[in-house]
Amino acid sequence: MIPILDTTPGKNTAENAVESEYPPATDADGESRFLQLLRTASHRDLDVLARLLMPSIAEHELRQLRIWGDRRRVHLDRATMSVNDLLINTRSGHVTIDEDCFFGHRCMLLTGTHDYRKQGMERLRAVPDSGRDIHVQRGVWMGSGVTVLGPAIIGENAVVAAGSQVRGDVPANTIVAGCPAVPVKTIGDAQT
Repeated sequence: MIPILDTTPGKNTAENAVESEYPPATDADGESRFLQLLRTASHRDLDVLARLLMPSIAEHELRQLRIWGDRRRVHLDRATMSVNDLLINTRSGHVTIDEDCFFGHRCMLLTGTHDYRKQGMERLRAVPDSGRDIHVQRGVWMGSGVTVLGPAIIGENAVVAAGSQVRGDVPANTIVAGCPAVPVKTIGDAQT
């Protein structure tokens, strides 16, 4: 609601603002008129609204960093590029991303694990607090859909091909691919 100010000289202050012709945007329970209106909408109208909003929602989702676990274990202070919709799990370690790294969509850096020797709810609760750190060093490129399982160090300027699963370290200046990811080329080789 936009207040309309009295234009009399000397009276144009916030204290003298009067309500416009529009009623308050919320009712006594604090629910907005918009939400009240949505509750009365037909399924067809809601479908139309969803189709109108989906491009904006999808765009937003593709740029949202998601963190599962303690946010203080994520170290992006040296990151210089967008991480897109990267999922970071910090349950069992720290995740550090250095400068000039970039990620395709739906990549995952996962430190968490469970003790496979346990069963049922005991297995669910058997999660180590540390020891599975992931460090993504300067200049790394991860294609879409990459999963890195800690502990792992992804060396400087390494490339991880789309859809790969990394378990352990990746040497610097190396292209890895597959599930599990294996070296396929050293960057700087004369061969293609």
